[in-house]
Amino acid sequence: DITLPPGFSSKIVVRWGDPMTSGGPEFDHETRGTATTQAVTFGDNIDGMEIFEDGDKTILVVNNEYTNRRILWPDGAPASDDDVNKGKMAHGVTVVEVDGMSIVKDSKYNRRITPDTPMAITGPAAGHDLMKTAADAAGTSSLGTWNNCGSGSTPWGTYLACEENFNGYYSAADEAHEVSPELARYGVSSKDWGYGWAKTDERFDVSKHPNEPNRNGYVVEIDPADPTSTPKKRTAL
Repeated sequence: DITLPPGFSSKIVVRWGDPMTSGGPEFDHETRGTATTQAVTFGDNIDGMEIFEDGDKTILVVNNEYTNRRILWPDGAPASDDDVNKGKMAHGVTVVEVDGMSIVKDSKYNRRITPDTPMAITGPAAGHDLMKTAADAAGTSSLGTWNNCGSGSTPWGTYLACEENFNGYYSAADEAHEVSPELARYGVSSKDWGYGWAKTDERFDVSKHPNEPNRNGYVVEIDPADPTSTPKKRTAL
């Protein structure tokens, strides 16, 4: 229940799994959807929310920090690769245009920014040897953002999403693998928190890609008015 003072009312604007397009898949309460449907619908657990104006348009941007695993998966744990990827796609950031207390389906602004969305690495750490990986020899681009806790808006109209517990998503196929003291200091280990991303995406296996965690834990800047823009990891922050 929502308890409000006299004179106030509440209304649901958008919910986890709601489609952002008129032809998008409606939420399936029995299966909780698939990785494909989750990638194009509203993400899970909000932590951080901002409103922006672009002319006469109103844009809502929210962090989708993590997933409730016991709700996302019927057994509380992923039973398939698609289950793993569905949980992954529930993370990130959701951008939607709103009109009053409803989202505008098919708006040009609507988009999901997920753990697979291309990012630009900027600032003092860009290009450092510790940022380089097999997939990014230059150390200047990465994929995705997740566990975003806290947000902000800039005077120039962009959204800031803060990557918090990124460490809980890395693991190693060999649980006996010992990470470097530097990664251990950040809480990275050979065992994740149960999300299982390394099972379907090798970059989350720290025994194979030890530099990958160095590319997380930053403030990510997103331009909500330009749906074609590439989010930027601001490594000074």
